[in-house]
Amino acid sequence: MWTRQRRGWIPALVLVGLAGGRLAGCSAGRPAQPPTDAVLAIWRAGIDSLARDLETFQGTIQRLDDPAAVSEARSAFIRMRATYKTVEVALEYYAPSTARAMNGPPLPEVEEDDGPEAIRAPTGFQVIEEPLFGEHPADERQSLAAETAVVAQLVARAQTMFAAQQTTDAHIFDAVQLELARLMTLGLAGFDTPIVGTALPEAAQALEGILRTLEPYRRPDASWRDFETRLRSVSTRLRETGTRDAADHFALLADGLIPLARNLRALRVAHGVTLPPDRRPFHREAASLFDSGAIDVEAFGPPSTAPASPEVVALGASLFADSRLSRNRDRSCSSCHVAALAFTDGRSHSVGRDGRPLPRNTPTVLNSGVQVGSFADLRTTYLEDQVTDVIGNPDEMHGSLDAVVRALTEDRAIVERFASAFRGRASGSPGTGPSTADRVVTGPRLRAALAAYMRHLTRLDSRVDQALRGQTDRLSPIERQGFNVFVGKGRCASCHFLPLTNGTVPPLYQRSEVEIIGVPTSPVTRRATLDPDPGRFRITRALPHRFAFRTPTLRNAALTAPYMHNGAYPTLESVVDFYNRGGGLGIGARVDGQTLPADTLGLTSGEQTALVAFLGALTDTTGLMPRRTARTGGR
Repeated sequence: MWTRQRRGWIPALVLVGLAGGRLAGCSAGRPAQPPTDAVLAIWRAGIDSLARDLETFQGTIQRLDDPAAVSEARSAFIRMRATYKTVEVALEYYAPSTARAMNGPPLPEVEEDDGPEAIRAPTGFQVIEEPLFGEHPADERQSLAAETAVVAQLVARAQTMFAAQQTTDAHIFDAVQLELARLMTLGLAGFDTPIVGTALPEAAQALEGILRTLEPYRRPDASWRDFETRLRSVSTRLRETGTRDAADHFALLADGLIPLARNLRALRVAHGVTLPPDRRPFHREAASLFDSGAIDVEAFGPPSTAPASPEVVALGASLFADSRLSRNRDRSCSSCHVAALAFTDGRSHSVGRDGRPLPRNTPTVLNSGVQVGSFADLRTTYLEDQVTDVIGNPDEMHGSLDAVVRALTEDRAIVERFASAFRGRASGSPGTGPSTADRVVTGPRLRAALAAYMRHLTRLDSRVDQALRGQTDRLSPIERQGFNVFVGKGRCASCHFLPLTNGTVPPLYQRSEVEIIGVPTSPVTRRATLDPDPGRFRITRALPHRFAFRTPTLRNAALTAPYMHNGAYPTLESVVDFYNRGGGLGIGARVDGQTLPADTLGLTSGEQTALVAFLGALTDTTGLMPRRTARTGGR
């Protein structure tokens, strides 16, 4: 039970009669209040408390000319963020756009459906954070007041929304499961605390919000006792750890938060609550994102994508190596994505049809199925669209789906394979239109088979995964140290989100991030020249996307040298050194809008070595390529 009534979390009506896991009415004889109603009351009170904390913070901004008021304003801001964290579980679930406006990245967002000029300015806590904790906050008083007024409008909107909000037991437990996943993947990584550095105490606040949310389901049994005991233990560790850089993030996950997720599932099952049926990439029946089988690969595909049969996958594998996909029948997908090279070609730049190098290198297609968006510039959303793009690209296959279908239809054996894989279903009515063969081999089926094969190349059982699932001895001490650098001091996990280590944002996996890191033309350490490739800007023509690129997966990175979109860096050591120096700006390149902090990470040589060792432990190509030695120190 919480006693800090100044923060207004649980109103008197809810506090009265909390016994035996049931919420009683405030007078004898009144029926017990349903847990769902009690949860909504807790959430509404929490948003009201956020409104009061915001009002207090607004008052401090007006006095920033006084040095003492600066400290007061910063403390008020931290309290306000802490209060937000305790209602994040509700806001992210029922008001995600409002939550993003309150606590999204401090970067302009391109509304891509509305043209290149449709750029939305960032709003919220992170926009306030930078000037407030800068050197001269008093000079920013006017902008701080304006931004705080925007947040006040957002909080008022949330109050209005939750005044009429309804919920169910299933959705409450679902919201809690997602919040716990969000905490494990974004919160610990400091994704939304880039300057003030309060990630760990805020994670403890998020746990407090989870416990408050589930308080109406309390009952004197082992499931609740185990859940609450572990939650309070993890919360205490988070508060007592100190700085995020010094934290044992591996232990916080493997010994704390991941087991807590299992306790949550046991609690839900004990209450007989089934989760909502709708599909998402994070399997609802999985306890945490780090569980084996937690990721539904097909859920990253177009709506209604179903698990492919072995016959469809095998057909896709055959098509992947079929040169008839190219106009001149002289190259296939496997010409560039070589299985023995972790489905890359080992070159710094891909080679075009005419033998000349292209601007970008060949990325691996391993784990390409567990991300939203393909290519370095995210120009396609689904793997099916990637197939169409590559076949039609003049520098790659220089063909068309229609031409490929015509060529394959002439091959009786491949027609039979399509018929078998897709159970012989034709795309038209029998006896009308094209021949049966023409209706068996189709563009959509070709795309589906190739996409199914690429999704089959997903491997999420590296030694890192095994260690987080309980086999802690699968990581050496230096690899475990590297894990902690990755999440902590190195800030890697704030862009390469665990557990997938790509830029598709957990836990809902609905969008992918692009970053401007200032990749140079060559691996120099001073007076660098920025690579001229405009990145996503070539697609959207929006200035915030100039030199922005997709955040790729780091799984199997030890096998996929050289690195960056232009292959500028030959080894993982050189990549880590680039980030440690502050990206392009840190090595003297002229980069507008770099999203990577330009200051050095301050990693020691030992920490850099540990980080590279950790990246090597992310290797998992089981059954996909010959066993070979990871490349870290050279080619």
